[in-house]
Amino acid sequence: MSLCLGVLCFSAAHAQREIKVEPQETADTLTYTTRTFVLTIQKSDVDDYLKTLDTVLKEKKYDHGVYRNIQFSPLKPQDVRTHYNLVNKFWNTSRSNMLAYDVARFTLFWAEDEGILMPYLDEIIPDLLQYGRIKVTEKGKLPAQKYQIFYEDIDGKTFRIYKSTTGKVIWKESEFFMEQFSAKR
Repeated sequence: MSLCLGVLCFSAAHAQREIKVEPQETADTLTYTTRTFVLTIQKSDVDDYLKTLDTVLKEKKYDHGVYRNIQFSPLKPQDVRTHYNLVNKFWNTSRSNMLAYDVARFTLFWAEDEGILMPYLDEIIPDLLQYGRIKVTEKGKLPAQKYQIFYEDIDGKTFRIYKSTTGKVIWKESEFFMEQFSAKR
């Protein structure tokens, strides 16, 4: 019984992890606002992601399975290629502009404005949060120095949940990625 209790305590301790935010420059950033938090993302991280994605999409022949976000799941390879090219064109012409995103604002997937970039941001936010690459600020408060990562298991898939030290949800992966797995059954 002591062994079982020890294993349970060990797995509970590993089910969460504290993440410390890296110091970041505030000059070349974009903002992504959720219900209660403002996430400040370095444009260089978005640039790196899009460059890497370019290579991966070509290798995978523009398969929608490259993305985890459910918005990409109905796309055919030609649609993926067209959408990525539109995003790339937007990014290359607008990256020097102030860019702000808000989950409360409705955005069309095929928008010809900054909204077209939003599903790509949704793709990279969990990983950037995991490595402390995003400045997290609760609305009306000072930026967080640290936050926690928790894991939830849904249908055999593990999703990350990021929470502030006060327990408020910063980002919940399953809200963006779960339906894609359900549709593949």
